[in-house]
Amino acid sequence: MEIYAVVGKKSYANLLADPTGADAIIVPCTPGKGSLKAGALLVREASGLYSPAASAGVVDTAMLAVLAEDVDTGDAVASGTTVTAENAKAYRAGCFIDGMVKTSDNVALTAAQKLILRKQGITFDKAQSTETVTNTVTGS
Repeated sequence: MEIYAVVGKKSYANLLADPTGADAIIVPCTPGKGSLKAGALLVREASGLYSPAASAGVVDTAMLAVLAEDVDTGDAVASGTTVTAENAKAYRAGCFIDGMVKTSDNVALTAAQKLILRKQGITFDKAQSTETVTNTVTGS
C-alpha cells in the first residue's frame, strides 16, 4: 500500500465496501484477452485459467472471482506460439461497492446474477432487490 497517492486515482481498494472477510487469491489469466480492469468479473475455464465473464457466463456452476487489479494479458495468441499466463490478484469472496463489478460485455449485473454471486460469497453493499427474494406471506 502506498503512503502517498493521487486524490481521485482509482485503485483496487475502491472495489471493496468492506475489506473484512475479503478472500484474495492469485489467478492465472487466459493469455490473449487484452487489458482487463480491476472489477472485471472472471470465470474459471476447464483449463484452470480465468477469463473475463460475459453476462451469459454468470451461472451457478461457474467458479467466479472479481479481478482486484488491472492486468494486461496481451494480444491474441498466434497459432503455434507458446505464452505464459499472467497471474493477477482476485477476490473469490467479499463485500463490493455496487456497480464496481462488471461483466466483459459491460452490462449491469441483474438481481438474478447477484444472487448467483452471493451464493459464492461475492456480495454488494446495497440491499438485495425483491426480484429474487419473496418477502411476503399469504395466510391460509
